[in-house]
Amino acid sequence: MDQKVITKFKVATEDAISELLYLTRTIALEKYAHLVNEEIIEAYISLHYNDKQIIDEMNSFGNQWLVVYVDEKAAGYAFITTQGKRPGLLEGKKAVSIADFCVLEEYLPGEAKQSLLDKCLTIGKGYESIWLTEQVDSPLISFFEAHGLHPITERNELIHPNIPMRYLIKEN
Repeated sequence: MDQKVITKFKVATEDAISELLYLTRTIALEKYAHLVNEEIIEAYISLHYNDKQIIDEMNSFGNQWLVVYVDEKAAGYAFITTQGKRPGLLEGKKAVSIADFCVLEEYLPGEAKQSLLDKCLTIGKGYESIWLTEQVDSPLISFFEAHGLHPITERNELIHPNIPMRYLIKEN
């Protein structure tokens, strides 16, 4: 039986915040807990993914939150912003970042990531460039490359120095 997959924009409602807190925490643990100790990942989650931080980000001009649903269950999210540190290659350009692109492990094999990325790339069409940051060993790198996002040599240590990250850029 086919699954119903849909990606929706989110606004700062109690339900949306609760949903995002669940997704951000669960996915951060899935992605990073095996790379750094529990204290480091818990500190990162509490700093970046708490009620106040999510509400502030949802209410900030230039930010958009998306949630992808599979059979009406939240399966992942993306956070898109025009703010924050960008790769040097994009300085001075009209660019947007997919600051977070995350899908729960159980939904990675299905259509959730495609639906979420399609919506992100549609938003990015209004900009000269779109970029994201992903773990260097992420299985999503080839998925992003297949959709026109290409790695550059510049890296960042957004989360922790023990979690090597790389930028991927798409020029429009």
